[in-house]
Formats: sequence, C-alpha cells, structure tokens
Amino acid sequence: MRCSSRTVSGFLTLSLVCLLGSACSGERAFLSSRRAGVAQAPRLSKADGLDLADRDCRVVLRSIERRVTDAGYQTRCVDGVCSFVWWGAIDLAADLEDVADVQLLYRLRGQERWWQVSATRSTDPSPGFVRYEVELSENLFGPTDDPTHEIDVVALVTLANGQRLFDHNRFPGDFENLTLQLANGFAANDGQTCRVDVGRLEFLESWHHHSTGLLRQGGYLHLSYDIDRLPDCRGTHNGHPAWDIVAHLRFLPGGEERSGSVRELVSVNGVPTNQATDRPFVTRIPDDASAVEIWFENYTGAGSSCVSWDSNLGANYRFEILPPAGDSRCLNVEKDRGINAEDPRMVQMAPYCLSYPIDAQVAATHCELRLEGFGDGRIGHYGIPFGWFVAYLRVGPQEGELLNVGIYTRFLDRASGERGERFSLGLEVSEGIWKTGFNALVTPLNGVSGQDLDAEAFAFFIDVRRPSGAVHRLWHSNGGSNFSRAEIFERTTTIESIPYGQIEWANKSASPFTSQPCQ
Repeated sequence: MRCSSRTVSGFLTLSLVCLLGSACSGERAFLSSRRAGVAQAPRLSKADGLDLADRDCRVVLRSIERRVTDAGYQTRCVDGVCSFVWWGAIDLAADLEDVADVQLLYRLRGQERWWQVSATRSTDPSPGFVRYEVELSENLFGPTDDPTHEIDVVALVTLANGQRLFDHNRFPGDFENLTLQLANGFAANDGQTCRVDVGRLEFLESWHHHSTGLLRQGGYLHLSYDIDRLPDCRGTHNGHPAWDIVAHLRFLPGGEERSGSVRELVSVNGVPTNQATDRPFVTRIPDDASAVEIWFENYTGAGSSCVSWDSNLGANYRFEILPPAGDSRCLNVEKDRGINAEDPRMVQMAPYCLSYPIDAQVAATHCELRLEGFGDGRIGHYGIPFGWFVAYLRVGPQEGELLNVGIYTRFLDRASGERGERFSLGLEVSEGIWKTGFNALVTPLNGVSGQDLDAEAFAFFIDVRRPSGAVHRLWHSNGGSNFSRAEIFERTTTIESIPYGQIEWANKSASPFTSQPCQ
C-alpha cells in the first residue's frame, strides 16, 4: 500500500512508501539503521562539563510528530511490542563546523533514563541551516494514546571535541525541554524560534507564478520550478541522462549572478534514470539588492545543441527585494495581498516594506488624489468573523512617478489597550482607481495572527518620486488632524448585503469627501 503525503508542521512534505507484510500496520524502514541507545543525561549546570546550552540558533528542533498513514498512526514492533513512530526535523547552523553527530534525546516523563537516536542528514533545503531528520519509537508507547504519558525531547549536536550543544533556543532554561503530551497531540514545532527571512517564488506548470513571504535583503530566496514548463531538451548519452534545467539569477543593482539546477534525477538502486522531479534552489539575498531578475535554461549536453528558455519572452522575471524587517522603512507598513475570498471589496493586508525613504510630507493641493468611496465591511463565514475598512481613491496627474497609494489608520488594540498606527498600501483596480484599506478584525486561524483593532482615525496618501529623485508623500488628511471614524460616517449611510455579511458605505456628503482640495 502507499501512504498519503503529509505536511509536517508546515516545514516538510514526505511521501511515505509502506512495505507490505510489515509486522505492524504502516511500518517503514527507519531513516537510520542506528537504533536508540542509552544516553548520558544533560549536565548543563556542571562547570567542568562539556555540555552547553545553545541560545544562538546553532541547533534547533524544528518539528516532531507521529507519522500518519492511511491506517492511522504508524507503529513499529519489536518482539511483539509495538510503539508509535515519531519523525523529527533538526536544523544546524550552516556554518557550524566539526560536527560529529546530531541526535535527539528523549525520555518518558518520570523516568530517569534518557535515550538517544542519531539523525540523518537530509537533502531538503532549509535556508541558513542544514536539515537533519530523525525517527524514534523505542522505549515509548503505542498503538493507542496514553493520556498519562508525557515525553521530554531535546535536540543536540556533538562536536568533534566531545562537546555537546543542546537546543535551548525556544526554552532557554537549562532544565526546560520540549514536552509532548496529549494536549498538544504529542507533537510540537519550533514556535517561530530562530527563523530567517525567506521569500518563496513558485513557477507553476500553468505558466503562472506566485510568491509567499517577502524577499528581504540579507534573507533567503527559495525558488521552486515545475520542470514541465520546459519539457523538450532531455537527451541521453549511452542511456544516461545528459540534460539539465538551470535557474539563473541576477541581483540588482550590483549585478551579482548565481545559478543552480532545479531538477532532481530519479535513481533506481543508485543509478540515475531519465525521469526527474522538481528540485528547489535556495540562495542568500545580497545585503544591497533591491531587485532580482530570474530566467531558466533547459539544455542537453553530449553533443546535442538543444536549448530552450523560460525568460518572460526575453525580458526576464523581475521581483522587488525589500529591506530587512527591522528597517525603518518597514515600520507599521503593510500591503494588500490581493486576496478577496468572499467579496472583491475585501482587503487582506500583510507586512511590507517601502523600498525608498520618504523625503518630505506635504499636503495634496492640486487634485493629486481624491476619495471616491469608503466602506466598513463585516463577514462571518462559518462563524469566523472578519472585519475591514475599504477606501477607493482616484489618483490624478502628479509631478513625478507614482510609487504607492495608501490609507493611514490610527487605532486602539482592544486586547492590549495600546494605541498604534498603520500605513496600508493598496492596489490599482482600474485606470486611475486604487483600492486600499485596513483589517480591523482578524480571527487567528491556520497560522494567521489574529487582531481586534478599533479604528479611530484615517487619512489618505500617495507617494511620488519627483524629477529630482526625492520622494514626497502627499496627504489628504484634514489639515494634518486626520478624519475621525465618526466624521466619515456622520451622514446617513448605505448598507449593502454581501455573502455572509455586509458593507456599510459612507455618505459622500461627509466631510472627507466634501473637504477635498479638488472638487
């Protein structure tokens, strides 16, 4: 039988191929032939010992959970005793040298004896780190849950000098370890500890591409390419594959170029076949890069002249690179992702960075922007509330290049009681018309952070690069005092019903519309 593919804690997808005739349902061979052994207990508090706590992201347990098959949780049986099988991912810092062994220590809570199992290096990319995989089942429990059991786990790396470095990044105390228990499904992840900035670009067979995360200076670019986009040049030499598909990258303005294969040959008993699968390409983004150009080359060697290209019709694919998250150009800045799940008037904002500094703040006095519509939207699909404000702005001629259009919001965080502000950048939806807005109520779900914000005041702006090169932010902001929520909705409003909710539209006789400099 074939096990289903499964995403493990959002980090890695493995296709599990199960063996017929296993002693236990769903059994598969261990990643490592090394069995669990008795481990020396951590001795982090001993001044004369070789055990140290890592709090600098040198070794990180990324995820651990029980394997799942079509028949349920996978088990492994020894001498008629079956236990669940756990799978874990451990990351080591890419520059860590003289590594002798990577291990996971574990024990059932209440027992003094620790057990250890060695990890196996993985070929899966983990930007900024080297990925290891580990499996464990011995001296644990199964094939049914035991609510009384708790498992202590901690990852470590043993160096060539015998020093043991224990992962205490998420739980910094010397005696704090990750605990697996029924309450967390006997599974856990890194809790967002020791993460690096990773922007992911995916080029699909459908000739579309999309991105997740942000490309940031000093971060990493994770590139996925569907090799069926370039299916032609796949020649062989003496029956062996003699072709490749290579991603080429050029970072601007420095012009630094990098390249790497995006195809992985399928091997049978260690011999490559002419079948291939997609292979991610990961590279660090230069600290001074503001953009990256990408194109792909498919070629066959061994005397063949076959070459084909995927290069956006010769123009190359180009993507903006943003400053690091801590840069002042990222402070309180977000941008609409362009996702309108329930209604086209929805906005869904995500953190963003300006690629330019603001050199001057000035009032818009020459018809540069005009408020066309403003609404307060609410939905509750499947009982999951979501609230947002949406603004439509008409942008007129301006002296220079239009860079961004947005809304400023001052708000009260209902959970913390603190006040804050956001600069929310929008998208052009038709010629001269831009849609922007602000997410007030977001339900935490599927890794999305929740928020419940009471919007108190708004203003509207555009960013323009003048012929001199300076960037000016032009405001429609009630003379700098902003428009209160009450002012915007001071006149009789209009309620529009939408699937699972409504939008309350402001009356265009309200002051934000009538006080505009260009009527």
